[in-house]
Amino acid sequence: MKKLLLMLLLLIPLMGFCQSKEKQYYIYNIVSFEGDFTKEDFKVFYDDGIEVKRMRNDKGEKARFSTPAGALMYFISQGWEMYLNGATSKGTSYQGTGSSQTSSYWILRKPCSKEEFEKAVEAAKKK
Repeated sequence: MKKLLLMLLLLIPLMGFCQSKEKQYYIYNIVSFEGDFTKEDFKVFYDDGIEVKRMRNDKGEKARFSTPAGALMYFISQGWEMYLNGATSKGTSYQGTGSSQTSSYWILRKPCSKEEFEKAVEAAKKK
C-alpha cells in the first residue's frame, strides 16, 4: 500500500506536463527609425501589417521622441512587448570611397485572442 501511495505521489506532478496548453496568439508590429539616435527628435515609423505609417500622437500630429528608450517605453505602455530587434545596412562604393546607412528596427508583439489574430491576418492580406 505504501508503494502504491508513493508511486501515485511521484506520478501526479508528471500528469500536469501531459496536459496540452492552449496556443498563444500575438499581433505583431515592426517599428523602424529615421534619424540619428545621438540627436533628439528622430522619426518613428511602424508597420501594423496593413501599412507603414509615421508615428502620430493623440492629436494626430507627427510624434517625435527624445531617445529610442522613450519610444520603447511608449510602446510598452500600450501593451506591446519586445520580441526581436535588429538592423539592416545598405551602402555604395565608387573608386575607393563609399557610404553606408544602417536602419534599426524592433519587432514588438501583443497577446491577443485567436479571433483578433485571424482578423489581423485578413486585414493584412493584399486585396
